Amino acid sequence: MNILKKLSLGLVAASCLTASYANTDIDSINAKMPSGAMNGVAYLPDQSSLVYGQNVDTYFRPASTEKVITALAALLYLGPNYQIKTKLLVNNKAISSNGQLYTKNGILDGDVEIEFRGDPTLKRTDLYNLIETLKKAGVQRITGTLYLNYGYFNGHDYAQGWSWDDLTKCFTAPPASIIIDGNCTSFQLEAKTIGGKVRAIIPDNVPILVDTSDLEVVAPSEFYGGCSLDMQRDSSNIYRLSGCIPVQKKEPMGLSVAIQDPNEWGEKIVSSQVKKLNIRIDGGIKLTRKSKGVMVQYASYMSQPLHVMLRRCLLKSVNIIADSVAKTIGTKYYDRPANYYMSSIAIRNILKKHNIDLGNATIIDGSGLSPHNFITPRQMLNVLQFIKANNNELHLIEMLPVAGMSGTLGGRGSVMKAPLVKNVKAKTGTLEGVSNLAGFMTDSHGKLVPFVYFMNNLSYDEKTRQNLQAKRIARPHYNHERMILEAIYNDQKFYKN
Repeated sequence: MNILKKLSLGLVAASCLTASYANTDIDSINAKMPSGAMNGVAYLPDQSSLVYGQNVDTYFRPASTEKVITALAALLYLGPNYQIKTKLLVNNKAISSNGQLYTKNGILDGDVEIEFRGDPTLKRTDLYNLIETLKKAGVQRITGTLYLNYGYFNGHDYAQGWSWDDLTKCFTAPPASIIIDGNCTSFQLEAKTIGGKVRAIIPDNVPILVDTSDLEVVAPSEFYGGCSLDMQRDSSNIYRLSGCIPVQKKEPMGLSVAIQDPNEWGEKIVSSQVKKLNIRIDGGIKLTRKSKGVMVQYASYMSQPLHVMLRRCLLKSVNIIADSVAKTIGTKYYDRPANYYMSSIAIRNILKKHNIDLGNATIIDGSGLSPHNFITPRQMLNVLQFIKANNNELHLIEMLPVAGMSGTLGGRGSVMKAPLVKNVKAKTGTLEGVSNLAGFMTDSHGKLVPFVYFMNNLSYDEKTRQNLQAKRIARPHYNHERMILEAIYNDQKFYKN
């Protein structure tokens, strides 16, 4: 589906002229860049046909700036009001033509199914309310099986290149067909005495196990000196902790973790909710990739509209929303369960239909989590220029974080002071060794300037790394970032290969 049939095609084509104008001040700015790092910049002053910046055709890892590409493709193809539907279905013999359930003495004869479609906003309360529709219809017993259908997406939950040691963290929560509470949960670690035992405090409604037997309680200085907390995971949502934890004198330490097996997570949550509703299921709860028999929709839960989800995704850089939306694009585009590869091809094709050709850029996922993603500043600038030309229909710029005001730009050190504060609206992108921005700036002339700032290959000495981990210092490259952005703000045109 294409919601923007009359979009302007005012793009900066790959063959667009690049400014040959050089400004020697860029050399003094680049002198502030961390040693060994690589910087790519591309921007278009208002009404200019020339791309200014440096390394505009060099490939960089985009990190989360890639979410802008995913969001644009989603708005173009799915539309801003698209909603993801989680369905409650019953076998066709248990429902009348006007949607009424056939029950006798509270008994529903046959199977029931919940079809999950990767709604990243679905909460367990929403799921409870969906199942409760059966209870409200008088169902006390189901003679068949309650199937949980997880077959809407295909392939692995994790994309190629995702770092294995990040997979326990909530920013890599798996964007599977079954997503409940963002496939992320929390518990606490009580560590009162150095050298003592650690107790895991898990909420009653969280179906995970935590093993702390190999975890050592140490002084904070030892913890930040290199003895870290490590976590092993398995496919049964069991988390085994080892290494060190700093002693907690007051409150226990809170820890959030990504669910490792979304299907088991869903099965246990649904089981607990059915138990609360006091509905007996003779055949139990089982997982399936395909419907068993002829099933008819009885009730459904609709997600937030796409534009609401995308705003949260871009403001807070929520990976699970970006990747779930990307897989939804692929599944709708091909009309079959899609994996990451199919989804990336669908996104490229959708953009190409609007004269945005990503050329040799490598798109692996929808979130930018994979370090295998690569794109040039010029290619990203083409995307931004399209957004600027068509924002009256897209309303995408309004979804971006604002410097010093909101989202991931609310406290970014490089943009917290005038003239950048409030004048930069951009998506951040952060991975190990990567710190990027892609968005728009209101410059000193009051003109909206699309810009890309890619900083890759960042590497620091051990002391700096420890200080960054403990959040004692700001990121060392922020000074360079601020000077580049101020140069763009002041309409200082530069080009450097």
